[in-house]
Amino acid sequence: MDRRELLGATLKGEDTERIPCGFWHHFPEHQKFGNASVQAHVDFFNAIDADMIKAMNEHMYQLDRQIEKPEDWKSISSQTFKQSPYPAFLDEVISIKRALPADVPIIATIHGVLVSAYHATETPGNFSNPNNLVSRHLKADPECVAVGLQTIADTLIGVCEELKKCGVDGIYYAALGGESYRFTPQVLSSYVVPFDQQVIQAINDLNLISILHICKDQVQLPAYAGIPADIVNWAIHDCQYSLKDGRSLFPQATLLGGFDDRSGVLLEGSISEIETEVDSIVSEAGKKKLLLGADCTLPDDVETWRLCAVRNRAKLY
Repeated sequence: MDRRELLGATLKGEDTERIPCGFWHHFPEHQKFGNASVQAHVDFFNAIDADMIKAMNEHMYQLDRQIEKPEDWKSISSQTFKQSPYPAFLDEVISIKRALPADVPIIATIHGVLVSAYHATETPGNFSNPNNLVSRHLKADPECVAVGLQTIADTLIGVCEELKKCGVDGIYYAALGGESYRFTPQVLSSYVVPFDQQVIQAINDLNLISILHICKDQVQLPAYAGIPADIVNWAIHDCQYSLKDGRSLFPQATLLGGFDDRSGVLLEGSISEIETEVDSIVSEAGKKKLLLGADCTLPDDVETWRLCAVRNRAKLY
């Protein structure tokens, strides 16, 4: 069973020779773009003998106008793929695919609709502020902002179509905005999650694997339960919802995760402690429809022997 067959069987809930793993991290600044990014992905694959590669996307969404008030979101223009900032990302993905063995699933990263709006209006790194511009505007005038978010969603769907053409296996869609301290449940369910669902459905319609990553802490996980993603991942160590809870909320999905991405056993423990944690995760979540991974991206200086230890233990299952 090669890597692509292993992933496919896992998604179907079939018996497999082992549990696959999905780990990734952002690369240092000098390896974020172009040939350096491609080589960094290849080196990471070789270091851990990865079951799949997530193509990191450091290309941020851009708008054709400055946003100052909520009404401005109604006037942003739709973008063709060539007008968007993503053709360079597509080139990186194509080169990564060519450089890796043919059986390695390539999962391309797409930033969510809300965070794409944030990237286009503020300096990266401040999204955690619940009063950043797009969040503030959405709370003040959701109907106006929703017009702009729809335009962004349409553009991102077009990017997914182009990624399909270049042969990716799936899309890792990073949904942000679900933190309990950012929006009320009504705003989240009416003006954020529907756009995430649109993009995930479009990914499914393209016959690509859809990975819904619900990013950040204290997420209102039940709000996402109706999204038909193939794989779901969230920060179990930073919210009240465990992998077991996820089995109830997403009964058809494969779950991805188990390890804390910022501290704890994976980053600080011994091999035996990591192995014990693998056993605990599998005991809780079950062997089938499970990908061992982390809550989110790992630190860029993670020691790769730690990820190898997880993969080696996964062979027992």
